[in-house]
Amino acid sequence: MSSPEEILRKSLDDILKDKNYKDPKISIKPISTGGANYTSVLFLITVSEPDNEDLKLFAKVGIVGEKMRSQMPTNFYDIERFAYEDLLKKYEKIQDDRQVPATERLRIPKFYGYNAKLYEETIVLEDLSAQGFTTYDRLKSIDWDYASKSVEALAKFHALSIAYKEEYPEEYEKYLDTMKFQEEAFIAFMDSTFDKLKETALSVTLEVNKSKLKKYLDENVNAKTMVQFYLTDRRKILCHGDYRPSNLMHRVNENGELEVIPVDFQTIQGTTPLIDLFYYIFAGSDENFRRRHFWDLVDHYYRELCSALENVGLDPRKVYPEDEFDREVKEFLPYGLLIGIFTLPIITVDTEDAPSMDGENDMSSFFNMKTSSLFPERLNGIINDYIRWGVI
Repeated sequence: MSSPEEILRKSLDDILKDKNYKDPKISIKPISTGGANYTSVLFLITVSEPDNEDLKLFAKVGIVGEKMRSQMPTNFYDIERFAYEDLLKKYEKIQDDRQVPATERLRIPKFYGYNAKLYEETIVLEDLSAQGFTTYDRLKSIDWDYASKSVEALAKFHALSIAYKEEYPEEYEKYLDTMKFQEEAFIAFMDSTFDKLKETALSVTLEVNKSKLKKYLDENVNAKTMVQFYLTDRRKILCHGDYRPSNLMHRVNENGELEVIPVDFQTIQGTTPLIDLFYYIFAGSDENFRRRHFWDLVDHYYRELCSALENVGLDPRKVYPEDEFDREVKEFLPYGLLIGIFTLPIITVDTEDAPSMDGENDMSSFFNMKTSSLFPERLNGIINDYIRWGVI
């Protein structure tokens, strides 16, 4: 079997040939995300050739093994290819056609090419790091400046999905169906991991709260509970699906303002926008941040969504009235606790203990990793929130 770098070189040959590079000098450097990425091997690439544009590129080569693929609820490589080849181009066209101001547009990374061959899936994009962008430290809680800019970008992404529905209704319904939440596969996945994750959560819960959490989980949570949030009939749109700091790039521009660009579109799915918003907050913040900013950030997202909808010519009062948003936020509040239990063990894992999706690994081995010392702190912070809010 070819190595990821060998696969990448073959893909680059095809991409650069299409762009009229004859005999370019190519430098390839593998990079690590320190436990933030599991599905691909990542590379930075420099391409140079006389009389042709120098290129700074970023590439991902898929590494998920056959056993793991058979257990996963979605084909994320195909989804990301669709995103860059089709969906995000439509979003760019909508922004152009509706003359969205440059300062209010969603920045979409430039796409260079894709290899769709099974077990060789490769995607090549512009290298944002060469332009000063970087990822946020996944083990550090978000702060207000970063969080507010992140949800502004999220609001623009959601508004473009809604505009896409308005402008291309038949296409939209087709893709919404293609990317609908895979209920049976996800329930099977949760069935295989639920008891283990529940046990892990209770094992690190502060003694004073342990009986409360156990009672709540026993009475209100099972393998199907999380699925119900994704299957809600409330205003389904094409959501990012994994909107967290590790999947965003940011930099401080010359004017001193922070700019945030969403990346990693492998998990786009048809569901409610609150899935993305709550996932971002509870996957990336600590208790101190939420005590100070949770409700302000939720309100900021809604204000930015209204602004983004207006920028694409839609009336937010008709698309998503504020009273409906407020009601749905309260209904979705328990979802944040499930994020803490089901995803924080992976998100907060120490780099040396990060699980792998390649080879013969399967879902049981993926969720059998050693949790970090940060996990109890983050989880207990969420439990405190839910006790304070009267949910537990």
